[in-house]
Amino acid sequence: MTSDKGVKQENDSGRDHLISQVKYTLRLARDYALGSLRSNVTITAEYVFLRQALGLDLEADRTAYCRYILSEQNSDGSWGLAPGYPGDLLGTSTDTPAMQRAQVFTLAAGGVARARVFTRIFLATFGLFPWDAVPQLPVELILLPSSCPINIYTLASWARGTIAPLLIICHHRPVYALPDDYLDELWQNPTNKNVPYGPAFWELLSQRDIPGLAFTAVDRLLYQLNGLRSIPLLRSYARRQCIKWILERQEPTGDWAGIFPPMHACVYAFVLEGYKLDDPPVRLGIQAIENFAWEDEQGKRIQPCVSPVWDTALMSIGLCDAMSHDWQTLDHAITWIRNRQLLEPRGDWRVYRPQLPPGGFSFEYENSHYPDVDDTAAIILAQVKHDARSITSDSVIAAATWILGMQNPDGGWAAFDIPFSDMDSLCDTSSFGLMMTHDSNKTGISPMLRAACTRGVTYLASTQEPSGAWLGRWGCNYIYGTSHALCGLGLQNADGGWGEPLLSYRSPDSQQQESTASQTAWALMGLLAHLPGTDAAIERGIRWLVSSQRPEKGIGVSWPEAAYTGTGFPNHFYLGYDYYPTVPTDRIIPLRYWDDLDYLRRLCHDFTFRFDDVLDVAKLEGALARLMEIGEWGQLGARLRLNDNGHLEYHIPVKYTNTRPAFNFTTMEYAMRIRDHPLGSQLPKSGSDQSAVLLPSPGMFAPLVRHPDSPRELADWIYSDRPQLHIHVVVFGDATLVTVSYVHTLLDAIARTTFFKAWIAVLRGREHEVPDFVPFDHDPLCMLGLGVPAQRYSRFGRVVRGVGLVGVGLRWLFEVLWFRREEEHPIRLPGRCVDKMREMARKDLAAATPKGGEKEEEEPFVSEGDVVVAWWVRTMVTALNPRPDRTIMVMNVFNVWGLFDEWFPTGGAGFIGNAFFYSYTLLVADQVLRDTKLGHVASRNRQALVEHRTREQVQAMTAIQRASWTRTPPVVGDANLLFMACTNQHKARYFELDFSAAVVSPGVPLSERPHALGRPAYINDIEHCRAYPTRNVVRIIGKDAAGDYWLLFKTRAGAWPVIHRQLMDLLEVDERE
Repeated sequence: MTSDKGVKQENDSGRDHLISQVKYTLRLARDYALGSLRSNVTITAEYVFLRQALGLDLEADRTAYCRYILSEQNSDGSWGLAPGYPGDLLGTSTDTPAMQRAQVFTLAAGGVARARVFTRIFLATFGLFPWDAVPQLPVELILLPSSCPINIYTLASWARGTIAPLLIICHHRPVYALPDDYLDELWQNPTNKNVPYGPAFWELLSQRDIPGLAFTAVDRLLYQLNGLRSIPLLRSYARRQCIKWILERQEPTGDWAGIFPPMHACVYAFVLEGYKLDDPPVRLGIQAIENFAWEDEQGKRIQPCVSPVWDTALMSIGLCDAMSHDWQTLDHAITWIRNRQLLEPRGDWRVYRPQLPPGGFSFEYENSHYPDVDDTAAIILAQVKHDARSITSDSVIAAATWILGMQNPDGGWAAFDIPFSDMDSLCDTSSFGLMMTHDSNKTGISPMLRAACTRGVTYLASTQEPSGAWLGRWGCNYIYGTSHALCGLGLQNADGGWGEPLLSYRSPDSQQQESTASQTAWALMGLLAHLPGTDAAIERGIRWLVSSQRPEKGIGVSWPEAAYTGTGFPNHFYLGYDYYPTVPTDRIIPLRYWDDLDYLRRLCHDFTFRFDDVLDVAKLEGALARLMEIGEWGQLGARLRLNDNGHLEYHIPVKYTNTRPAFNFTTMEYAMRIRDHPLGSQLPKSGSDQSAVLLPSPGMFAPLVRHPDSPRELADWIYSDRPQLHIHVVVFGDATLVTVSYVHTLLDAIARTTFFKAWIAVLRGREHEVPDFVPFDHDPLCMLGLGVPAQRYSRFGRVVRGVGLVGVGLRWLFEVLWFRREEEHPIRLPGRCVDKMREMARKDLAAATPKGGEKEEEEPFVSEGDVVVAWWVRTMVTALNPRPDRTIMVMNVFNVWGLFDEWFPTGGAGFIGNAFFYSYTLLVADQVLRDTKLGHVASRNRQALVEHRTREQVQAMTAIQRASWTRTPPVVGDANLLFMACTNQHKARYFELDFSAAVVSPGVPLSERPHALGRPAYINDIEHCRAYPTRNVVRIIGKDAAGDYWLLFKTRAGAWPVIHRQLMDLLEVDERE
């Protein structure tokens, strides 16, 4: 073992060599670094395919491309994903010995029939594979809204940018025919080329592969529907939208996403759509691809992308760690990087983070739509290491804020969700850690940094492998992952270095490989973060690095590395890099069981009262602040966080301050009357023109009723230090709008009224009327459904399960795909119409009730709410026009406080949470349409409520819900059912809430309006659905002071003309009578 002095001399010598090489690199590239990026031969082969299809000459470079492709062949005849990696189905057929070896390997691996989807598409383009054996990719996918669970934005950025043009390619199904028997030698059975893409349906079923089953079923359904090609108007519109989507994402230089796969496919798609080779999108796209070409002694190849930002950031960090920071070349490099920051509000990341300010960096020269967290974090490190004062710079703050906003619910960072993307969450909080050590209080985002780091560390703990290692995402594999998380002692090779094969992604117990410089450096990074520099393992690793250095073109030394240690997509795409050689004092309480449900997480509300009075904003804010000081009501100021098990938690500050308030309260004042405001003039109110029954969507008023910083999805809470409530008050000269923004995990409709009543009690000076708050750590309903036989549920035999449930999901998916546009409108149902409909229903039921006899039956009771629900069901069934024999399932929400009042400390008063469950009314479409007097449907709705709203039935139904995969309510009926859902909030009595104690002056004289002073004139409820499409639903907001019912309908856009016609018919009948 060498002495400490010897190790230090070796380190100093290596550092000096490295500094000289980095200085040379940065000077040569004019302030930035750029190395070549190696991949397998697929990228180059696909470029050859493209030029062949476009008719472009390949003669000049043919020999160079062939030399490169042949040089990458494995000894067994295959071309692998990386040097030495087991082969895959890549290559071409010639009579050369190399191609004969490829043929032997390909046939042994199953032949061309084993090709993956992209390879099938490329082969089909040249007539070498039947298009019918390619999975259906209808262009209409581009039309799916971002709220749909499956849409273009749930795909990873590389997949999204590639799939969009592939939709166009698969629509055209081009064939640039080669001889019929071309590549037949690579088929095990060339007489049958129409081979299925995935496993058989029943094989998937036996494996309980629900996602695979669903996608296989959808693919086969689309195949039967000719890939939706039989609807020319829809297909033509989808193609135009797809091309528009692609054009919007092309950079001025011609790039798409800065990577080869989408660039290659987009050029091809434009040509198929009629663009000429000299049209700008095509010409620039081809030039951008050719800019990726790299030629050396091995031949000519196309790089998958270029990485100047990433390379320069890592070079700068290396220089900062090795020397003083005042060197001019380093200053130039940092300036060059900083100028690449993406500060324009554009990019696909804004679809799900619309309110997050921009500030990220991308990997490449030109990629303004897809910044990434890794590059952004590395550039923060480079800037702060270079100059600690930059921690307060606009660049670092914007970058850190953007990263904070991109944090996943599980605490890690990644761009996209699974299973429809290519990656799980990643976590590297080192940039935040460095900011914390450099007096982060100066940045103004210290609490968010601490909270993000806490969640990140929690995520790391939850993803640790049984061996103690962490899976690596961008580098191979456990050494990379573990070095970025902790350390990798157990994998050190005998020579002092570290090495790991790419096969470890397939088999975690794969044998170690020879040491590589990059993997040894990763391991040392992890160890140095936790062990002293004199540790024996660290010294051995450094000695290996020093001893393995090699001269580099007379400018210093480096580490040549033939092995690929970079990871694009595990098990699919690997890379070789030439230059790659929580607040502690918060009280934490888990959410109650029935609050932390997946579908509640996806629903957020902006609930707005319109008052025709001017309210005192200071009184409103002061009363709410006082409420937070009474008993445990301050718990409403808790912050939402996710723990390592993926469950939500309340983090309650020990005290509230101006920087960490109990609630956010914002205001806006307009020196005008509300009717003079372009949006305010359209906001409905009670008692006005009764002919306007179909009114603007609640979402239309978002710019008026919401503050720009108001949260709208769960991520806006858990990625920030926001309290749960955001109150926004808009004051006009004659009206006031009060909006409360919250996520549904906090409260349901009845609890919402409880909150408002407590606020009003303080406002009126009656604090003794404020009920005791039920603390979040007390869960009154935690035992609901536990140990109860589900068979006791009266509808147990009709619960849809297994294949039937998959069928329901597929029908729903088809509905969303086929009828993409949906609309939501409030409807005013005049009270006199409701009275008349109820009277007709009662007479109809009375006539149908047997009279006389020994036991005369009692006439069924139906409430106004039952009649309103019946009218809605009949209106929707008429508009949707299902088959006459189709089952209609109506889910009706009810609250359970009164059923289990002994479980609640105050009989339900003071409970802020969710305590609602469902009754199920099963009907038949034809039966609904024939019930013109609504008696039958209203009575069935009442019977279902009476039957299911009992202690025994709620216990049994919740037992079913507990046992479901995502704790979702059961689906009752059959696989063919039409789903409808109703939330009747009339009992919440919103229109009766009295804010008169805050009134400064009436905006409308009391004699000219039906509602009293300080009572709401209208309620606007914007529901934000994140990947949770709610369709065919109604929210009955309540009955206003004029006696009219207000309903919110949401359904597909095409149904609204029929709904409107029925409303007008109802009003015309009312006027005639």
